[in-house]
Amino acid sequence: MFSMNCNTSHWYPVLRSRELKRKPVGRTRFGSNFVFWRDSKGKAVAMHDRCAHRGAALSLGRVRHDAIECPFHGFCFNQAGLCIRTPAEGNRPVPEGIAVPALITTEQNGYVWVWRGPADSLHQLPLPPQHDSLDNLYYGEANSLWNAHFTRCIENVCDFSHLSFVHSTTIGLFRRSPETEIEIEERPEGFRAWLIEGDNKSQYFEFLYPNLWLLRVQNSLLLSAVFVPVNEQVTEVYGRSYAKIHFPGSQVLMNWYTQLSQYLVFREDWPIVSSQNPGDVNLATTERLMPSDSPVIAYRKMHRTFTQAGVTHDT
Repeated sequence: MFSMNCNTSHWYPVLRSRELKRKPVGRTRFGSNFVFWRDSKGKAVAMHDRCAHRGAALSLGRVRHDAIECPFHGFCFNQAGLCIRTPAEGNRPVPEGIAVPALITTEQNGYVWVWRGPADSLHQLPLPPQHDSLDNLYYGEANSLWNAHFTRCIENVCDFSHLSFVHSTTIGLFRRSPETEIEIEERPEGFRAWLIEGDNKSQYFEFLYPNLWLLRVQNSLLLSAVFVPVNEQVTEVYGRSYAKIHFPGSQVLMNWYTQLSQYLVFREDWPIVSSQNPGDVNLATTERLMPSDSPVIAYRKMHRTFTQAGVTHDT
């Protein structure tokens, strides 16, 4: 079972909205198998992908009348995960306690989000985090799988100082010097890290806890990524490139640009990030961080504020 070591609750984007239609979608998230589907009103539903009857995968079934039907014996579970129909039992009432654990969901900015943690009422939950600078911008998108713990993946994109070395033939070509000076602006929901070059704040990235990242390359180009934990060794990264321009065919062009640029850059990161040991940064207690690692230090400070080693919070 995947351990997030959470002692605080958060929203996690886990799926692109456009991936989810009426047909059930099975995905591994946080080390567990989940099924996602939409009810007749289009609301996203998420629950464990295991029928409470005989353990079959609900994602192999179908959606009928605001319930998901198991492909094995037709047991039906509503949006709350409660069993409402047992066809083989005829007119006998459905026994109490037959249920599949369901998650609280919402949708925002083209993502399906799940709430990890207790909730007595939907009205008591905070809103999912969002980067305000992305309002009214168009984007292309791509996704990739990283063979690394999600915390290491996040740290990698919060690290300016590796660019001249890992990316010396791509984005690192634009670095005049490997020497890195960074200014950190801490915020309750995350932090912003400015790259200082000479007398100028040339670029910044913004991180919003738990797994949202945004890089401002220039005023007309913004890059974002969300880091979705699949399990302890794999992270799915949903990346986007944002711009103000929009014209016929621009969506295809921006998707292509996002896919190509992320492949060219991320493929250089993959073997390095995969090699880091230990995977979970909460266990990286012997590393010697430097002033140039200030964004990584800021992330670890925030992450450890919201986590506690040895305390498991399973969805």
